[in-house]
Amino acid sequence: MDAFRSALSECGLSDLGYVGRWYTWEKCRMSNNNVRGRLDKAVANTVWWENFPNYSVKHLTHAISDHCPVLIDTCATIDSCKHDVSFRFDANWILEDDIEEVVC
Repeated sequence: MDAFRSALSECGLSDLGYVGRWYTWEKCRMSNNNVRGRLDKAVANTVWWENFPNYSVKHLTHAISDHCPVLIDTCATIDSCKHDVSFRFDANWILEDDIEEVVC
């Protein structure tokens, strides 16, 4: 963990915070032996914050996995921001030769 924290610091990355439930991971869902923790975090540098000042990070409810999904909304407080709800990720895209050029 020290090496990971050092890498975050060296890259200028800070925790973006969150709204919603305080934990992102849960083990043993029985009330007498339930363990919860915030293992999954969203991080960014100051350049990202400048580009997305109205962001929101939400811990969503999980159903199958023991980890909660983490949703990063880059325009959470802008009414004029349009969300394309019809977008769907196609796993075949990662097989394309130019995927790294398109995504990066």
